[in-house]
Amino acid sequence: MKSYNNKVVVVTGGATGIGNSIANKFAHEGAKVIICARREDRLQQAVKEMTDKGLDAHYKVCDVSDLDDVKALADYVWNNFGQVDVLVNNAGVSGVPQPIIDSSKEAFQQVFDVNIFGMLNGIWAFGKRLIEQGSPALILNVNSEVGLYIPSPMVGSYAASKYAARAICETLRLEMPEYIQVSCIYPGIVQTELGGSKALTQVGMPADEFVEIIWPQIENREFYIVSHPWAKDYFGETAEELTKAFDRYAPHFEGDEKYDSKLLAKQAFKS
Repeated sequence: MKSYNNKVVVVTGGATGIGNSIANKFAHEGAKVIICARREDRLQQAVKEMTDKGLDAHYKVCDVSDLDDVKALADYVWNNFGQVDVLVNNAGVSGVPQPIIDSSKEAFQQVFDVNIFGMLNGIWAFGKRLIEQGSPALILNVNSEVGLYIPSPMVGSYAASKYAARAICETLRLEMPEYIQVSCIYPGIVQTELGGSKALTQVGMPADEFVEIIWPQIENREFYIVSHPWAKDYFGETAEELTKAFDRYAPHFEGDEKYDSKLLAKQAFKS
């Protein structure tokens, strides 16, 4: 799907930051864009800025942590536009930086409600309807490079949500029909209103620059969509450490295929 002219694109968290830049890019490519977020004033401002440029943009207030809200968003889009071609699950929060031992169930729940259940609500509200629609479609899940490695202490709830998001993305692509592309975006620090450290977000990559980097990957239907080069190095360090552990304590041995978990899972789910 390299032409987005007259395609219908839904972007959660689309009023600001990465979501807004992605929405603008799709709109410049000729798409009809519907953005959602909780703050109507920011949505109105974002849509006005796009329509003032002659872009086809609309909005609906939606709290992605509320499944009924996301279902209402899906109803709104299909009732008014007749189809959905791209769903961008972008909405996210950073949580409060703190040590895990000083954290709480409530702190983790607040992050998971948006970063995990917000994404899942999008998948649940749109996924089956996309399958029933029967036409090529794209689900873009905006994750984080923190879903690939842990950059520092104090990010337990955020990192846990992003590792979980990665697992959901990788499983979803195995489960969706071939005509529905699933992609997972792994941004590093980008200038957004995500929260957390303002000092970090202020020195991050401009959101428009970030979108220009990931756009060819979206067009090429890549699953892993990346942007910040150092993430490769840090993810590589984790992979190397794990590889050394396996080489030392769990190397391959003759007949070890009887413990091949991937093979066993395939056999189990076939039965």
